[in-house]
Amino acid sequence: MHTDFDTCWEILQRRDASYDGVFFVGVRTTRIYCRPSCSARPLRKNVAFYPTIAAAREAGLRACLRCHPDNILPETALVHAVCAYIDAQPQTPTLGAIATAVQYSSFYVNRIFKQQTGITPRQYAVARQTERLAGLLRNQPTSITRAIMDAGYASVGTAYYAQPFGMALRDVRRGGAGMTLDFDYCETDFGVIGIAQTAHGVCAVVLADTPQAVTAELSAQFPQAVLQHAPTTMETAIDAVRALAYSHPTNREIRLDIRATAFQQRVWDALRRIPAGETRSYAEVARDIGQPTAVRAVAQACAQNPVAIIIPCHRVVHTDTRRDGYRWGSARKQALLAHERTHTPEANG
Repeated sequence: MHTDFDTCWEILQRRDASYDGVFFVGVRTTRIYCRPSCSARPLRKNVAFYPTIAAAREAGLRACLRCHPDNILPETALVHAVCAYIDAQPQTPTLGAIATAVQYSSFYVNRIFKQQTGITPRQYAVARQTERLAGLLRNQPTSITRAIMDAGYASVGTAYYAQPFGMALRDVRRGGAGMTLDFDYCETDFGVIGIAQTAHGVCAVVLADTPQAVTAELSAQFPQAVLQHAPTTMETAIDAVRALAYSHPTNREIRLDIRATAFQQRVWDALRRIPAGETRSYAEVARDIGQPTAVRAVAQACAQNPVAIIIPCHRVVHTDTRRDGYRWGSARKQALLAHERTHTPEANG
């Protein structure tokens, strides 16, 4: 559940209905609480965010008569209850334990959770356990064995067998120390495009206003890795990504070195099937991958795309065709889409 102010404020600005019920917006001046999708536009200084209706009411707020935040679907409430229960457990709970806690059958819990999120409660629980282990390995001066046990794994062998990160646990603990990434950037009409790659392929494509901003972004993504400016090594990747940005045909295969959950991979594959010059809504992408109710999960997968342009998440828009919500800025998203609409082979007749 989202309570970080900046994250919630950004969602509020988008009026993103996919977060209705995930958190609630409190307005100090009117003493009401709303859904994130409410059409009301309070000033930032007057806003507070609450994870539950109960928390908003405890703060002395009443429900908005415009958006009726109390009328959240029971399926949504169930998903929130399941997530809250899993988050509070020191170990990954069984489906039976989750069902008992929320007072529904295991079959019903599993079915509704997957319908609403695109993943099962078990997959969510494993992802949360992986996040805990990553945090312990990177942020605490503890042994790998201690981190594994504190993260709730049944045994050290279980964690090693699961291979949760796609890399050795000792490398995760070092935060990528010892890795060397080649990178370069190029100037385009859409800003500066920066690309980083490992020995196995491209691992990041970022968009920024200056080369310095590209370097800062890559450093933030790979804080312990050695970033090596290597224009000669990166020439092929730079040319291929620039061609994609300008909608030029290219036969160059871009090797990728990115990690993804099964769900993320399905979403990213669907994005790469969207023709240049066209857009799809999050709901359409959800239907395309066979998960029509997983709109929120699709939006999250788009936001987690590590290789802009190559995986064209800029072609996904809100149902009302708004172009906001793009990690690299709505203006850049609009420019990419406008260029594609006028420079694809179909557009040129």
